[in-house]
Amino acid sequence: METVERNKRSLDVFSDTEKKLHVLTKFLLNQELNLKDDIHSGESCYLKKVSQDGNKILVSVRPTMSLSVGQKVTLYKILGRYLHLECTVEQEKGESHYVLQLNKIAIAKKDRESSRIPVPPGSAWITNVVSSKAKIETDMFHVPTAVKVNFQDYENKLKNSVDFIKISTFNSREDNEVIRQVKKTKKGLLLEDVTKRECYETAPNEDFIVFSDEIEEDIDKEINLRRNQKIKSELILPILYLNDEEESIPIGYIHMQSKTQTFDLLKAMEVKTLCFEMVDRIRHSNMIKSDGKFPVIDISEGGLKVIVDHPDLIQSLPKLTGFQFDIFFKMQSPLTAFGQIKTITKNEEGHLTVGLAIAGHSSRAGEKKRFLENVEFFRKQIQKN
Repeated sequence: METVERNKRSLDVFSDTEKKLHVLTKFLLNQELNLKDDIHSGESCYLKKVSQDGNKILVSVRPTMSLSVGQKVTLYKILGRYLHLECTVEQEKGESHYVLQLNKIAIAKKDRESSRIPVPPGSAWITNVVSSKAKIETDMFHVPTAVKVNFQDYENKLKNSVDFIKISTFNSREDNEVIRQVKKTKKGLLLEDVTKRECYETAPNEDFIVFSDEIEEDIDKEINLRRNQKIKSELILPILYLNDEEESIPIGYIHMQSKTQTFDLLKAMEVKTLCFEMVDRIRHSNMIKSDGKFPVIDISEGGLKVIVDHPDLIQSLPKLTGFQFDIFFKMQSPLTAFGQIKTITKNEEGHLTVGLAIAGHSSRAGEKKRFLENVEFFRKQIQKN
């Protein structure tokens, strides 16, 4: 089993023997601890004994489960704060008992914002998962097909409207210094009249770079180069993709030159609108909707944990930061939410256990309130039992 934590907890490690023994004997002895990393998701054990020096513990597991000598095992329990034991299996004692070498014991530096509540089977699930087929990043070694096709379509559509146009992804080996600065700053370059020096020394507004400040090239040489090519005006704009975390990612650029037209700020805004259109089209073609039914196994005010067995999602989710979905509580209409992926565990069957933090609810009135009411309902059910 493989567990990936996206946000590592800030932990205080117990190095003092007396403190270790106090935590082990007062809070954990004869208690149930959850297992992760190399064990099936949701498995647990019981701490039966603690050695006098606090360096070894004896645990019992279910008869159908086995551990291997030398295996790394992580045990944890929520006691207001997350308590974490890193162990190595040292000896099998028979009757499903094992001696573990305790390598590290640590506790989270702050309390968990909300405790997880087990959800009875069939009581809640998510569906209509809307996720990206591929994660789009600044440095894309393998550019998604949707991006390349989109850029080519728009270049073909616009090629007869201007003397020169190039719509391309960034290429660090081939891009000149101007293109590299457009990518770095996420700003455009507008030279209304390429023969005038002042166009290289000023910018129309803060969304554009000043050539003389950013580019280490001789301006007179640049003017002569464009004059010899009979270029009158030039415009370069970055194509910015907004990812799931609302970060602006420069994925490409539009480069235009004209021998007859003058590109002004109005023209730049018109081309920027085309950039937005391209990004919307890329986002739409990069999305996939999966309508499987994925059970919720625990829930809190801040998030939930689900089991995912859809083959496409098993491949795509580990590469993503989050996704949109509908939550169904039994006998209720769905709630729409966006979840940030915090942890992903893959079991031996290949299914994923995905820990999600709720990053946003839909704009429909009362959805967040109804979600919290359901969390409280499950909490009361657990207290009754």
